[in-house]
Amino acid sequence: MIRGVVRPARADGTGFEAIIPVNIAGSDWGFRSLEAVVDTGYTGWVSLPTTTIRELGLQYVMTRPTILADGQAVATATYAARMLWHGQPLDVWVQEMNSKPTIGTDLLYQCHLAIDLWDGGAVVIEERMPIAR
Repeated sequence: MIRGVVRPARADGTGFEAIIPVNIAGSDWGFRSLEAVVDTGYTGWVSLPTTTIRELGLQYVMTRPTILADGQAVATATYAARMLWHGQPLDVWVQEMNSKPTIGTDLLYQCHLAIDLWDGGAVVIEERMPIAR
C-alpha cells in the first residue's frame, strides 16, 4: 500500500493535488525519493522534469508522441528507469515533461486508488488484481 496526502497545487492555496512518495533509481542504482502528483488524465507511467532526469542520469531510449491535456501533440524524450512500486522493483518508462513529477494510469493499472479530496486528505493506492469472471 502506498500512502500520500492531498495538498494545494498553487502557492495561493487553490486547486488540489494528490501527492505520493516515489523512489526512482539513478544510473548508480541508488534510489532517490521524490514527491509525485497522481494524474489520472496522464496515460503514461512516470513523467519527470529535465533537471531530475539529468540528476538521476537516466538512459534515453526513444522519442514518443504524447497528447497533452489541451489536445496538443508533442514529442517527448523517453527514458528507462527502475522504481520501487508497492515495495518491489519495477522497470518503467519516464517521459521528460516540463512539469512536476507525475505518475499516470500505466503505473496505476490493477490498483485501487482512493483520494479524500480536501487539504490534508489521504491518498491510498492498493495493489489489486481484477476479479475473474
